[in-house]
Amino acid sequence: MTSSPTCLLEGFKENWCGELVEYDAGAAKDVAVWRKAERQRLIEFRQAMSNDERQEHGAIVCARLFDLIKPNAEHVISAYWPFKGELDLRPFMEEAIGAGATIVLPVVETRAAPLAFRRWTPEAKMGRGIWNILQPTNPKVFHPNVVIAPLVGFDEQGYRLGHGGGYYDRTLATFDVQPFKIGVGFKEQRLETIYPQPHDVPMDAILHSSDLLNLNK
Repeated sequence: MTSSPTCLLEGFKENWCGELVEYDAGAAKDVAVWRKAERQRLIEFRQAMSNDERQEHGAIVCARLFDLIKPNAEHVISAYWPFKGELDLRPFMEEAIGAGATIVLPVVETRAAPLAFRRWTPEAKMGRGIWNILQPTNPKVFHPNVVIAPLVGFDEQGYRLGHGGGYYDRTLATFDVQPFKIGVGFKEQRLETIYPQPHDVPMDAILHSSDLLNLNK
């Protein structure tokens, strides 16, 4: 007896780049519960830091980002507006613009859909988005070739734990040509593993104030 196509695919799922990989739905539910608890713990840690300490870490990361990317006129760099204790990259953003790069910010236009990227400058008109995060109101959309994503957690394989909405993973999976992907955060957010799932898109580099993990050498 030959197996049906459905049986052949049982226990497998397409990953973010369209490859069939092994998938355990029961284990995935356990991972989701674990991630929710870790996400809460790590966000609380981040928010408990003093502003001075957070700014000190941010200044180091901004300088290292500039050295890593070496911004120029060919770069369209997606950064982010800080939220819930995330590192503030605005000094890097301004310096990159001064070097000729275009800075864009991710915008949620529709829930559970890919992000759009709109241009930011210090003079840009900003409005409040779905989670009350400031975002550019200019409707023109750009396509970044560098994406800087904030970390809630990360592992040494480059996998990123985010806020749980899946927006970065969903968006990056739509790119025909992958941008250079950099996760930024604090060293204390390192985990042994985030138990990556098929939809998780690994970063090319992880950067915090104490180290650079470059997986795309």
